[in-house]
Amino acid sequence: MIYVVELPSQGHPRAWFAYDKEDFVRKMATLASPQGERCVYWDESEAVAAFEGGDPLIAGKALWRARHALHEQLVALEVLAEDC
Repeated sequence: MIYVVELPSQGHPRAWFAYDKEDFVRKMATLASPQGERCVYWDESEAVAAFEGGDPLIAGKALWRARHALHEQLVALEVLAEDC
């Protein structure tokens, strides 16, 4: 799985996933926000590490919504337990 957190220039961050690189390319064409930054985590371990503060692009109090969006995606896909 590939995990993506979008940090739009306006609005709240959102997270989504792709099954593989081909799915990622297809979804980038349809789901990706045209403006803002995007954090791509190429596997579960990268995504979990980012949620736990390992990625400075979504670390810190100011970006809690980005971590929350990633957390919701990881819970929905049963990578993390809901009580993490």
